[in-house]
Amino acid sequence: MRLVAPLLAFTSEEVWKNMKQPGSVHTAFFPEPGELTAGLSTEHRKRVENWDRLMEVREDVLKSLETARQEKFIGAPLEARVNLWANGSLYPLLERYAQELPALFIVSQVQLKNGDGLSVAIERADGVKCQRCWKYTTDVGANADFPTICAGCSDAVTEILHG
Repeated sequence: MRLVAPLLAFTSEEVWKNMKQPGSVHTAFFPEPGELTAGLSTEHRKRVENWDRLMEVREDVLKSLETARQEKFIGAPLEARVNLWANGSLYPLLERYAQELPALFIVSQVQLKNGDGLSVAIERADGVKCQRCWKYTTDVGANADFPTICAGCSDAVTEILHG
């Protein structure tokens, strides 16, 4: 509650009172880092470490994306395909989270390659821009009922329309 109090002022105060905590949630100190990780298993702590490392990679990718944008190679990150070269313990980590990397970097595509250290190269994404999610994919129009959106969006829209 102490963390969400600035965002959900009234709700957090009500929950704080229902938890029978003293005073106001708004006068309580923010939790210390140790409090936030108390009770986490070794597996959960390892996941946190993984995401810490992924966020470091993200910083490198974002710098490369910004350079490509400033050089007018791309207009927006979703126009990009990120090529990542990694080795050692980083490559298996990136491979494990390969499906999440485009969302983490906010790009259309990520291609992972085994290489020396960590290197990032930005290319233009393959395909056409989906009019729903704005990602560039090679399957826009795969569903004839929705010729301007990608297959993933087509599945989502079909689910919305037909339950």
